[in-house]
Amino acid sequence: MTDAQPWPAWPVHTPDTERWLLDVVRSGRWAVSGAFTGRPSYEQEFADAFARFIGVPYAVPVCNGSAALTVALEALGVRAGDEVLVPGLTWVACASAVLRVGAVPVLVDISPKTLCLSVEAAAAAVTPRTRAVMAVHLHGSAVDMDALTELARRHDLAVLEDCSHVHGAAWRDRRLGSLGDAAAFSLQQTKLLTSGEGGVATTSDPAVHELLYRKRADGRGPRPDAPVGELQLAEHPGVQGYNYCMSEFGAALALDGLGRLAEENARRRRSMRRLEELLAGFDGAAPLSRPEAVTEDAAYQVCVRLDPDVFGPAAKHTVAAALSRELGVHVEPIDSALNRNDLYQPLASVWATGDRRRELDPARFRLPVAEAAGENAVVLPHRMFLAEPGRMGEIVAALEKARAAS
Repeated sequence: MTDAQPWPAWPVHTPDTERWLLDVVRSGRWAVSGAFTGRPSYEQEFADAFARFIGVPYAVPVCNGSAALTVALEALGVRAGDEVLVPGLTWVACASAVLRVGAVPVLVDISPKTLCLSVEAAAAAVTPRTRAVMAVHLHGSAVDMDALTELARRHDLAVLEDCSHVHGAAWRDRRLGSLGDAAAFSLQQTKLLTSGEGGVATTSDPAVHELLYRKRADGRGPRPDAPVGELQLAEHPGVQGYNYCMSEFGAALALDGLGRLAEENARRRRSMRRLEELLAGFDGAAPLSRPEAVTEDAAYQVCVRLDPDVFGPAAKHTVAAALSRELGVHVEPIDSALNRNDLYQPLASVWATGDRRRELDPARFRLPVAEAAGENAVVLPHRMFLAEPGRMGEIVAALEKARAAS
C-alpha cells in the first residue's frame, strides 16, 4: 500500500449539514406523513430545488433509487406482461424494478465505446409488447439520447432515464434526467448526491408527476390547504400506491448536498480530465468514451477499461484488488452483464411460474459486448477525484504495477 496521504472522505458534511439535521430534529416533523407545522417540508424544498437543478417542472423524492424506478415505470404506463428494454450491463436494480411491476425485462446489448445501451440493439429488440426503454447513463457516459428519442417516437415507447451515475451531467446543454418521459436518480451513500438512502424521480409531464407523487405516498395526493396539525396528504381513489416516501432527515441531507454538487463536480472534472490525459499513452488501460453530445459530464464511478491481451482475460477482480491495496481505497470490479450476474435471479422470483419462466430466463439473451466489458474493467470511486489533479499519477502508477504483475 502506498504511503501517500489519504484520499478525500465521502460523504461530505459541514456545519450547515449538522444545523439542518438539528433543525429537522427540533421541527416536530420528521416525515411527509407527519403533521404540518406551518412551514414547508424539507422534502418539498428539496423537490423544488432538484427540479430547478435538472431543468424540469417536477421532482418527487422517494426512499431509494429502486423505488424511483418502480414508481416511474408504473407512472409511464408499464403493466404486467409488458416488455421493457434494459441494457445488459447495469446495476441489478434496473432489471429488478421491471420485474417488480410484473413486466418482462428484455436485456439489450451495449455500445462498445460507451458501455451504455446500444440504440441499434434496442431497435432490433422491439416487439409489439414493448412498452418502454430504460436509458441508463453509466459511469459518466450516456446513451445516445438523440437516436433513442427517435426510436421511441417511431415505436411509441416511453423513455425512462436512469441517472444514478450522472447527477449534474448534460446532453447538448440539457441536464440528463430532463430528456426522457421520466427519470430516476439514486441518492444512496456512495452517489454524487446522497441522502444516505434515497432517490428522486423527475418528469416534465403533469399527469406523470401526479402518478409519481401518489404512487410513492400510498395513493395519497398533496393537500396544499392543510391546517397546522394535520397531514399535507389527501386521500383520493384511483391509484394503488406504496409507502416509498423520503424522510425529512434524508431530504435535508439531499438539499444540503445539492448546494455543493456543482462545485464538487467541477473539482472532479478537473481530476478526471487529468487522468484521461495520463491514460492516453498507457498500454492496456483506457478511460470510458463519452459521446460528443455530453457537454458536461459527471461520474459517480470512473470506469477504466482493461485490455485482456495485456492484463489477461477477466482480470477485473485481480486488478481491482491490486489497485485497492496500492491506493488505499476500495476499487471495485465492474458489474457483470445481467445475464451472468449473481444478483439478478428472476427465476427465483414470484413471477417465474409456468410459461413465464422462459421469457424471464436471463440466459436466453446473447450479450457479447456486455459480457466482455463486464469482465474487463474496474471502477474508481468519485471521492478520489475530489483530490487535486496532481494525484492522478498515483492511479497510473498503481495500474503500471498491476500490469507488471499480470
